[in-house]
Amino acid sequence: AFVALAWVTEDNRQSRMRLLPPDQSVRIKEGAIDIDSYQELTTEVSKLRDEKTKLENALAGTNSQTKALNDSLQDAKIFACLTDLEGPGVVVSLRDSPRAGTGMPGDVSVSPDAVIHDTDVLRVVNELFNASAEAVAVNEHRISPRSSIRCVGSTVLINDVKISSPIEIRAIGDPATIMGAMNMPGGVLHEIRSSDPAMVSIEKRARMMVKAYAGPTEVRFSKVPVLKK
Repeated sequence: AFVALAWVTEDNRQSRMRLLPPDQSVRIKEGAIDIDSYQELTTEVSKLRDEKTKLENALAGTNSQTKALNDSLQDAKIFACLTDLEGPGVVVSLRDSPRAGTGMPGDVSVSPDAVIHDTDVLRVVNELFNASAEAVAVNEHRISPRSSIRCVGSTVLINDVKISSPIEIRAIGDPATIMGAMNMPGGVLHEIRSSDPAMVSIEKRARMMVKAYAGPTEVRFSKVPVLKK
């Protein structure tokens, strides 16, 4: 006896939706944010945050005390991924192998390693932060403390938004340090390249932009403890 596996590439993920049971198809559609609506909301959130930062900076100019408070606030926003950042770094591109096949029923000739999975993205992001990356974004979706990288069915989700191959991961930090970590023998990119070198590319950038996190920030169940005097 043997077990045959079939993996779906991005080119045919949508065409396979009609083959799923109705309840599973509904769960997959409801489990991800509509990309058009997300982009509209992201643009609006970015505008509002820019206006808020301008007001904060204007108020900070009134005296030294408010300036110190605003400096601390802006530092906190950087740490929370709530502001755009720019600087040097690297761009890692991941894509499904050209030999990934059709992914249609009966096509069982393809290794699962020929397709980029959520676990591949997660491991690359973890390695980037381990290499002291100061800001990371996946297909322009900023990775924050509230971020998630997962799959629903055959779809990869970043912050509950569908992404597709090719996947671009930007990381701001010391390019030499990050390149060393990414090209480490036995590392995550080495494993992906061992399946097909065409699935990975990495390049240094002298300067690039990483946009702010635009997802929900509401806190419902936790609060800062009040210090007793």
